[in-house]
Amino acid sequence: IEKHELQKIDKDNLRQSNDIIIRREDYSPSSLKDMCSSNKGNSIIVALDQLTDHNNLGNIIRTCLLIGVSGIIIPEHSSASITGSTANTSAGAIEILKFHISKNLNRSLEDLKKIGYWTYALDMKGKLINNNFRFDKKTIIILGNEGKGIRKNILNKSDFIISLPQNEIKGVDSYNAANSLAMALFHYKTRIS
Repeated sequence: IEKHELQKIDKDNLRQSNDIIIRREDYSPSSLKDMCSSNKGNSIIVALDQLTDHNNLGNIIRTCLLIGVSGIIIPEHSSASITGSTANTSAGAIEILKFHISKNLNRSLEDLKKIGYWTYALDMKGKLINNNFRFDKKTIIILGNEGKGIRKNILNKSDFIISLPQNEIKGVDSYNAANSLAMALFHYKTRIS
C-alpha cells in the first residue's frame, strides 16, 4: 500500500509518520467495582469532567499510572476518548491503567462516596493546598475541562474544593490541566492522612 493510502486509514496520526498500521481491539474499560477491588488501604481515583484534549488525556493516563492511581473515570459524552493519539501520548500506560467510561459522572462519584471515597475538586477558587494539607486515604481528585473547569453540579457536590499555589501572571490564568493534576497527585502521594 502506498503511504497516502495508509494516511487515509490512520487519520488520527497527526504526524503522518505511519509506515505501518496495526489494528487492535478497542481498549476495554473497567467497572467501578474492578477499579476499587484491589485497594486494601490507600486508594486514589481521578475523575475527568469533560476534558477534551486528547494529548492532555494521554499525559494524565501516563502520570496516573506512574504515581499509582487505581484508575480514572472518563465521562462517555463531551470528553476526549481513548484514541491512537491518546495511546501514543500515554506511552503505553493505557495498556495497564484501569479506566471507567461513565454514563453519568455524578452517579459514579456518588457510588464511590458510598464506599468511603472523598471527592476533591481541583478549581482555581478552591482552598489552597499547602504542606499541612492532607488528603483522605480513599480520595478522588476531579479535574475539569481545560477552559471551563469543573461543571457547577459536580463542583457543588464535591466534599472539598482545592487549588494549587501559583503566581499571578497577566495573560496566563492557570496551569495546564495535566500539569495541575500531576502536582495534586504528587501532593497526595507524599501527604496522605
